[in-house]
Amino acid sequence: MVTEEGYTYSHFAKPADVWKHLALCEVMRNEQPTVYVETNSACADYHLNHTPEQEYGIYNFIEKATYYEGLSDSFYYKLESAAIKENKYLGSPALAMRVLGDAVDKFHFFDIETAALSNVIAFANRNQLADKVEIIRQDSIVGVLDLLPKLPKSTLIHIDPYNIDKPSTNGKDYLDVFTEASERGMKCILWYGFNTLDEKKYLNDFMKDKLSGKTIGNLSCIELIMDIIQKNTILCNPGILGNGLLTSNLSNTSVSTIEKYSKSLTVLYQNSHYNGFKGSIYRDILDIKSTKLTNKNSISNNLRRPKRGLKMR
Repeated sequence: MVTEEGYTYSHFAKPADVWKHLALCEVMRNEQPTVYVETNSACADYHLNHTPEQEYGIYNFIEKATYYEGLSDSFYYKLESAAIKENKYLGSPALAMRVLGDAVDKFHFFDIETAALSNVIAFANRNQLADKVEIIRQDSIVGVLDLLPKLPKSTLIHIDPYNIDKPSTNGKDYLDVFTEASERGMKCILWYGFNTLDEKKYLNDFMKDKLSGKTIGNLSCIELIMDIIQKNTILCNPGILGNGLLTSNLSNTSVSTIEKYSKSLTVLYQNSHYNGFKGSIYRDILDIKSTKLTNKNSISNNLRRPKRGLKMR
């Protein structure tokens, strides 16, 4: 288990983790992939220490989840509420191993940090899954693109970088990884973050331009954004002020579950605060369309962009 002090990865258990990991757990449960790939695994588990960011993130979620539709029934809530009693936070590699377990033929975890990968394999050993886990210390843009031809369509790829638009040595970026895997029919979930509305607009345009003309099924994109976000200035740093999940080839059940949870989180955070700042969030559902959807009933085609401060009924 890794502590926050003196370690490269200090982003765990913040609000962005709550959103992405809540969705990821339900996607894994619904889709039941035979292979799981993660581009930026970081660690399997961490020691919590009640930082303001963690208080605004995982502690806030665990405290309030039982009052909101479906959240307390989520796999994420059940796993993290148990872990928090031991002062731990489970990162995405641990969540993947706990949700999928022996049902998966192989887990592929990429990272460039040796200590993070050592933590992942230690967790796999403790859970009798080491024979199913491959850890790869490599640039994951290059590594995953090389791996794609060997993977079945039943693969789920979790793309979780710092920057989706920064090219690697091969000239490709993480959105290229998402696009190529999606066009091969694999299920993908990509997380991205931004701290200003200018950054949001840039990334939205970047995604729309790159996905234009692509043949991708059930393409959906939902963002959760702090109400205090500014056009080009940053008032505070809870980890990230806005972040989105771009998904492809998921079942309608998974897409609708992500949509439902995003709505529930906007309500959960209504009266929250972070370091003296208003912590409420709003939701934006983006209209990102590829040329042809393999599932014409995709929920993402029918959802309207909601207003700020959306309230559940």
